[in-house]
Amino acid sequence: MLTSLLARRTFTFSVTSMSSAAKAIGWSEVNQLKDDEGVLLIDVREPKELLETGIIPGAINIPVATLEDVLKNLTPEEFLAKYQREKPQRDTPIVFSCRSGNRSTKALDIALNLGYTNLKNYTGGWNDWAKHL
Repeated sequence: MLTSLLARRTFTFSVTSMSSAAKAIGWSEVNQLKDDEGVLLIDVREPKELLETGIIPGAINIPVATLEDVLKNLTPEEFLAKYQREKPQRDTPIVFSCRSGNRSTKALDIALNLGYTNLKNYTGGWNDWAKHL
């Protein structure tokens, strides 16, 4: 529990004071956060890609093309029913990932524009994760 609290504490930051590069995280941080139920890992690749490669344990799949609609329009009940996770609040820690960091960067921008403030981007994505399997 203490590790979870410490991870969450170091994860919190102010979006307005951080550059895009500073929001990037690597494998070791994602590996620590993947088991933290207070952190929402979102893989923004297409479902067929996940069937071909797999997904980071604990992550949910919301393709980048549907992310804005899901975050804006799904009720908390609909989000829970679809993803078996609580719908994130504006300050919920969220980590975006994709294959190599491009779509997750776009996803981070979408979430920022919707008012989410506690965001990170696993820029190495699945390509980096697979190297550590």
